[in-house]
Amino acid sequence: MAKDTNELGISLLTKCYPYGSLPPEVDREGNIEYKLKLINPPLERLEHLITQMKWRLSEGNGEALYEIGVDDDGTIKGLTENDMNSSIDTLRKMAEALGAEISIMRKITLSEPSYQVAEILVQQRPNDDESQQLTDIRVVLVGGLGAGKSTLLGHISHGIKDNGRGRARLNLLRHRHELESGRSSSIAHEIIGYDSEGQLINYATTNVSTWEQICESSSKIVTFLDTCGYPKYLRTTISGLMGYAPDYACLVIAGNAGGITDMTKEHLYIAVMLGVPVFVVITKSDLATQDQLRSTLSSLLTILKSRWMSKVPVVVQTVNDLIACAAHFSRRGPELPIFMVSNVTGLNMNFLLKFFNHLPKPITLNYDELLEEPAEFQIEEVYSVSQVGIVVGGVLAQGRINIRDSRQYHLGPNSQGEFAKVKVISIHRHRVSGLYVHCGQTATLALDGLNENNWKIHKGMALLETETPQCYTEFEADVMVLFHATGVTKGTCGMINCGSIRQHARVTSVTTMVDKFDQLNTSLNDLALNQEESDLNRNQDDLTLLSGTQGKCIFKFMYEPCYMKIGAQILFMQGKSKCIGHVTRLISRDALT
Repeated sequence: MAKDTNELGISLLTKCYPYGSLPPEVDREGNIEYKLKLINPPLERLEHLITQMKWRLSEGNGEALYEIGVDDDGTIKGLTENDMNSSIDTLRKMAEALGAEISIMRKITLSEPSYQVAEILVQQRPNDDESQQLTDIRVVLVGGLGAGKSTLLGHISHGIKDNGRGRARLNLLRHRHELESGRSSSIAHEIIGYDSEGQLINYATTNVSTWEQICESSSKIVTFLDTCGYPKYLRTTISGLMGYAPDYACLVIAGNAGGITDMTKEHLYIAVMLGVPVFVVITKSDLATQDQLRSTLSSLLTILKSRWMSKVPVVVQTVNDLIACAAHFSRRGPELPIFMVSNVTGLNMNFLLKFFNHLPKPITLNYDELLEEPAEFQIEEVYSVSQVGIVVGGVLAQGRINIRDSRQYHLGPNSQGEFAKVKVISIHRHRVSGLYVHCGQTATLALDGLNENNWKIHKGMALLETETPQCYTEFEADVMVLFHATGVTKGTCGMINCGSIRQHARVTSVTTMVDKFDQLNTSLNDLALNQEESDLNRNQDDLTLLSGTQGKCIFKFMYEPCYMKIGAQILFMQGKSKCIGHVTRLISRDALT
């Protein structure tokens, strides 16, 4: 979300000239006659402001936040009621010129003097030609068994309060054994929408019964991924966290648990390791006693304030807490919002729903460059649809795919390391047909030109635009051993998670990483340098990476080659052991032979 803190009202006095400067005839408080001219700007100035808003909407993925009555240095000065109304009218004219709408998030009246300060959200309104230009964020729900993730999502998406026996979650469960046991074993997807005025649109909204109707009525879409809390399905949860590239993680904790379960800690650790911003929702607040809530919060605060997280927990109790937390949280600040809700009584659910509306789409570094790269679509799901054929779902990691281009893509690799040429004949996002999909978006693609008898498509494959696709069975990565009972050494086996890839791999080589400072010191002494080189060239069978240490490891897939690229994040797990790292080198299959 682009945040322009000083664009109208008082702020116009500083922004209409070089930053921080004022014409000599205008003092810091502002001459009223001059101020009114700025509040009703001339055409040339209005066009300049519209251009600024257009850029900020583009930077903020269709959203921009304006604060009126705040000076450039952050000083709150405020405007009179008439000046505030005129400033909002000017902002509305700017938004209308760009096909956007404004909504007042909050307006505060200062006591002395009686001035006003307002915070206004500007959202791009989709049109017929750009039906896919919706602000779209992905939120994954994580937490231990019995925390109430599915019930919470059922309440949010269907507007149905729970009866205390799981009624709200029935619409999310997909398999018979899930209905019988109440345990989610697969990743469920649901969406809600918000219109330009911030009104919630879900299945409880009048005349809304499909995803398509939600998308048609919304300017912002929030996609939820409900993961599994049962330890048996931890791999499925990790797959959702890595494969679908969520923007935020919602850690759900049962308030009556009296503490934090091991599986809840595991989910939190993994989300933090992967760099996904986490906020907390404590459910069953109506059922929990004061002692249970106190014990649960105490255990949570101990984790949040630990050295590896260093977060400042903020329990959201007012609208001002909500808006302030959303702004700081989206910028990766130390504040971590905590919501205490009840799915039975609906306690504080209004704060949580408003929070989702205020969450911006995280800004991706080098997004424009990634958009121009050759397309790379990571396959997370495979479907066989009658009268359509093979349909694959997943995330477009880079580039863009447009069905009008009629391009051929390479699908693979299979177990032999081969790729097949296919065409994309249909694209759906949020179950709505579209013409294109851009970098960072999720979609389902219908493929043509594939012989289903000779090819078995599975999760972990990729759809590539490159002319000469390559796959690899070995790669080198810089790893950090977070925990390992005996240490990572040559021959250690475990599960590699990298995007949509999930396959067992074996460590074939381990090399310790030499600190740069040590290298500088040893370079001053030839004898020490020779000794270090001797240590690095010794038999690697003796090297072990213990918990808390870093090193370079070469991994070899145990079953089939995969498409990978340098810089990709990996998670290497073996039981409770966990290592995280990044790919630094790809070893060609030709080099192995």
